[in-house]
Parts: sequence; structure tokens; C-alpha cells
Amino acid sequence: MNIELLRDFLCVSESMSLTRAAELRNTTQSNLSKRLRALEMWLGRDLIDRRGRPLALTQAGEDLVPKARGILAELDGFRGADLPWSVKDGAVSIAMPHSATVSVFPAFKKRLLRRLPKASFAPRIANHDMVARMLTRSECDLALVTRHPRVPQADEFAVFRSVDIARDRLVLVAPPGASKDEPLPLHVSDSRTYIGQIWQACRVAVPATKEVEHGMAADIRAHCLAGDGRGVLPETMVEADIASGRLVVCDCREDLGYDVSLFCAPKASPQAKRIWALASAI
Repeated sequence: MNIELLRDFLCVSESMSLTRAAELRNTTQSNLSKRLRALEMWLGRDLIDRRGRPLALTQAGEDLVPKARGILAELDGFRGADLPWSVKDGAVSIAMPHSATVSVFPAFKKRLLRRLPKASFAPRIANHDMVARMLTRSECDLALVTRHPRVPQADEFAVFRSVDIARDRLVLVAPPGASKDEPLPLHVSDSRTYIGQIWQACRVAVPATKEVEHGMAADIRAHCLAGDGRGVLPETMVEADIASGRLVVCDCREDLGYDVSLFCAPKASPQAKRIWALASAI
């Protein structure tokens, strides 16, 4: 069996979208579906419930998720046993949405390393609901989670203590020279993502020819930088673009601010618990 089939499956289980998973795996949706079928045939059981929408895992699929993660973690650990970011060497596993890896997390890590210079992290990309399940099952040590008062969180988060480590907001950006009244494509996060739900809950009227949803904020930024319409993005992700004039912020009076909280799993490593306690004091 090709080990990449497990990566395909985990990508689908974390995004719960064949379209987004195909984008992340750099393939077509039809090709990804064929790969999943190949894995199902090899295992002799269905992993994806294709009878309804939204996409869902079968019980066999749910059971395979931790096993597949374990297999890949062991292989990755063996391949990179001498690398400082290996969990095997003491790196802390931290789950977060993709946008946080290029916005909130770098600044948080920089602050933390001033107090704990030898801390190392193994980031895991996961959506809001997947992070909740990973925390509950202690499949990660820490997690960065976005919170907005108008968008409910997964129920699992209610049983964990959290500490706010950053404040961010969504901003509406456009290419330089675009008229504020000019209808342009509007690029936003997928409505099934937490940031996408913040936009849906607090959206403002914007002249647009169409609204295009994306699974990754990096894609929205790329479209805006290419001059292909406006976009709704975390401010920390485009601060440098705004400062340099590559993008401009459109006037938006709606409060699109949100908090980013750090959660610690019940069976987190001692190093992760130290990081969580230190974050509470920073």
C-alpha cells in the first residue's frame, strides 16, 4: 500500500471536504476520490460516508484516524529522528488552523522563546472541530483556537481551561488603486471554517461581482496581491503587505476582532504544560 493514501485520508478527515483536501494534496477531486477508494479496497471497509452532505466519516473511518496518525508519526519520527522539531526528541505538538501558522503563531513563539529558549514545536494543521477532537483524545499537546462571541465553539472546548495569547481581527483588503465602489470578486474563507463563520456572522456589504470561498487564507492573499479582487484576511497575516503598500485596507466599521486562545490537552507532555503555564503569565 502507498503510504501517501493515509496522508490523503487524514487530509480529508481534517478538512471534511474533498474539494479542499484535493487542493491541499495538490491533485484533482476525482483523483483524490480514486485514491480513497483504493485505500478502502485495501482495508476492506468504507471510510467515508458518501450518502449525504456534509461529508462524514464512517465508524471505520473514525477508528482509522488515530491509527493512521500514529503510523505516520512513527515513520516521520524515524525519518527525522535527528531533527530538533521531531516530537520524539521532545518537540511539543501544537494544532492550529492554517492561517495561524503564518499570523499568530510566529509572534507567540517568538515571545515564548525569550523565556524558554529551548522550546521546540511540531505544528499540526487542523480545522476548529478537528482541533476539539484532537484535544479531547490528547492527540496533540497544545492547540491555538480562534474565539468570537458571535460564533459558537465546539462543545468539547467547554471542559478545558484556556489562556488568551493574541488578539487579531479580519480586515477587508484590496489591491492599490481599486475604487471602493468598484464591483470586484470578493475572496473569503470557506464558510465551514471558523474564520469563514466570523465573516458570515459579521459581514458587511461590499460591491462584488461574485464571492469566492477558499480553504486557505494564503490563497486569498495571493489573489489580492495578484490584483484579482478584494479579500477578507487576518490582519496579522497581511501587516507587511499593508505597510509596504502592496495591499490597502478598505473602510469597515463592523467589529471583526477575535481572540486566539491556547488550550492544553489532558495528557499533554510536561514541556507542553510548562509552556501553557508560562503563556498564562506572559
